[in-house]
Amino acid sequence: MPIPLTLLTLTLALCLLSRFPKLSKCLIILSILLLGLTSWSPVANRLIATVESEYSVFDIAQPVDVVIVLGSGHNEYVNMPAVMQLGRSAIFRLEEGLRILRANPSARLFVSGYGAGGKTPHAEILKQAAIELGIAPTRIITFPLAKDTEDEARMMASFLKDDKERTNNRIALVTEASHLKRAMRFYRNEDINTLPAPAFKLGASESDLRITAAAAYKSQRAFYEWLGLTWQAIKSQILNN
Repeated sequence: MPIPLTLLTLTLALCLLSRFPKLSKCLIILSILLLGLTSWSPVANRLIATVESEYSVFDIAQPVDVVIVLGSGHNEYVNMPAVMQLGRSAIFRLEEGLRILRANPSARLFVSGYGAGGKTPHAEILKQAAIELGIAPTRIITFPLAKDTEDEARMMASFLKDDKERTNNRIALVTEASHLKRAMRFYRNEDINTLPAPAFKLGASESDLRITAAAAYKSQRAFYEWLGLTWQAIKSQILNN
């Protein structure tokens, strides 16, 4: 978000340059400051901490019946193991999900994600990756039609409510730390109580003074989640009224 906002501000400044030169110069300075500060590690780590610091690493001493690994992304390659097709976030999410699953031998694994542009559904790639890593296929439930977190919550809630044999499921919800607060709200809206299981954190407790692309990405994630949480709250308010 900071980069598109910077480009928008610069574009506006150029459009106003001939008619409002002072305002245009102010906007150029503002855009440079915005990009510089959000790409500076101390600022980026503080921004990402606002959406990452709420939840601790999942304690595998907590028993669970279901481990939900939310969908992320993958690149489809022929004749390549499913694990190697997963994106960075998906790998972290699956590894954390399997860590919890191995501590609960009777638990089931829920994986989700649709197939954009005719690709293999992400849920199927996650399932194959889990099987490659030693999980029995019978323990895995896929949700290959879910396009976003709200879809995932709704579809899984429907499945769990129809699961007459297991009415008191204890559920671990696995996703990256910055996404977890918003994800848990979606499940809570469906009357599904979940235990937070952050897969990884982008933020660092100590910051260097460098301006980097990695820092810019942290700021981008923070802006994205702020917007997502705001829209989620507005939508919930509208529906409740």
